[in-house]
Amino acid sequence: MRRLLFSCWLLLIPLGAFALPLQTAILSPSEEEVGTALIFIDYVELLDPSKRKMGKIAYAMREGSFEMLLVKEDEEKSITGRATNRRLYNEAGELVALYDWTSFWVYVYSTNGKQLGKAKCIAFRGICAAGVAGYLSGLLGPPSF
Repeated sequence: MRRLLFSCWLLLIPLGAFALPLQTAILSPSEEEVGTALIFIDYVELLDPSKRKMGKIAYAMREGSFEMLLVKEDEEKSITGRATNRRLYNEAGELVALYDWTSFWVYVYSTNGKQLGKAKCIAFRGICAAGVAGYLSGLLGPPSF
């Protein structure tokens, strides 16, 4: 009986109540909102302040191993970078940014240690941090402070 009541109760909850993506604001060093990250389990979509898609970061098989690849939202869907070991590289293999996270916050730094920004990521922090780093570093377009 309890299971039946619980099942009926679940049917009354809107489908969007359990849905991904999680949404978080991407903040500049001065706490200004400069973008949005839509966080899914295995990828993150990155939007500019007008909610236009700039790109995404996702896990992909490349040369026999999984990598986090940053893809620009253009006609070619070009790969602009990759993330590994809390570091972001451009497609030429040059270090572009460093990122790290705590329980709630993701922080992004330039290669000289200057903070580029932060975001609150409460789930899937690794890929969320890499995506925020890709956005703030300018590999997808403008930001890089």
